[in-house]
Amino acid sequence: MVKGKWAVIVLVIAAGVLAAFSLFPGEEKKVKKQFSLLAHHASKDEEEKILAMARKMKNLESLFAESCEVTAPPYSLAGNFSRADLANLAARARLNFSHLALTFHDLSVSFPDRETAQVVLTGEVRGKSSRGTPIHEVREIACLLKKHEGEWLFSKWATVEVLKR
Repeated sequence: MVKGKWAVIVLVIAAGVLAAFSLFPGEEKKVKKQFSLLAHHASKDEEEKILAMARKMKNLESLFAESCEVTAPPYSLAGNFSRADLANLAARARLNFSHLALTFHDLSVSFPDRETAQVVLTGEVRGKSSRGTPIHEVREIACLLKKHEGEWLFSKWATVEVLKR
């Protein structure tokens, strides 16, 4: 009888721990979720209407810190940009595509401190230009996210040069 009580107690505690981990995601999951949201908001369907684009750009803006350092030499882009500037750049870039799909792979997340996340990943863009040309690019990217009021926000974004031709 005593063994049965302990078995039930252990099962209840194990179920509680399992529920806590699945219902309350860890910080790494929260960081990865930001990349999932970024991919969703940056992507474009062929039938996308202007209001849908405006909503996506507003949501995309909310993923960035007030100031974000961007370094992307392949696109001649470098400097500190406000979140509104980044949303405007993304909106202008999306105009060149009839279809655009952004995905992120191989995310490696580390936490130098409780308020900072460093992420190295592979970004992939597939789509079709407005002129009908297929587009496929793959880049290695290094990001820094800072925690602000409980949310992980992008504060640094840099493409990493891997190979030169």
